Amino acid sequence: MGDNDASTGPEVNAASREAKRAVRRTLRAARRARRDMGETSEREADGRRLLRFAEPALRAASCVATFEPLDTESNLEPLNARLLENGRVIVPITLEDLDLSWRDLATGEDLGKDAIALADVVVAPALAIGARGERLGQGGGCYDRALPRRREGTPVIAVVFPDEFGVDFPTQAHDERVDAVLTVNGLTWLREPLR
Repeated sequence: MGDNDASTGPEVNAASREAKRAVRRTLRAARRARRDMGETSEREADGRRLLRFAEPALRAASCVATFEPLDTESNLEPLNARLLENGRVIVPITLEDLDLSWRDLATGEDLGKDAIALADVVVAPALAIGARGERLGQGGGCYDRALPRRREGTPVIAVVFPDEFGVDFPTQAHDERVDAVLTVNGLTWLREPLR
């Protein structure tokens, strides 16, 4: 449960939402600047590092829910390509109501909202991760809706830039936590990984 749940009152929740919006604005600006200053070769190298750190944790998974990154997000193209070689990969489709359906990356087939339950591991985007695994998303609540539909015990690995891990921001009761954080510096488990 988040630090600011509904029992704390509407004023606190409004302040919490505004504080989260401010953190998001700052993080998005930093990501745009990173993208605008970055070189293609650096992005490719970052993608290879993410693959090297994530691959051992994902090797045994027969199905991974991952995502196709925006140009301001970490490069998951090498990781997604390797996952396709080893098993099934599903990626989100954002629906009008900001829920997520899931598409088979190899076939393009829309598998529906509940397909996240097929995944052995979920690799999720985030704008920031707090020290205890609190996840700050883009603000639409897509993953907060989708993650509860995964199978119990399915770990969630969030992908962020190194300076976006350990960020302090207010949380709310609906905010989902993650089990691990993947950056170009490594994979950090916040809860005991499944064996």
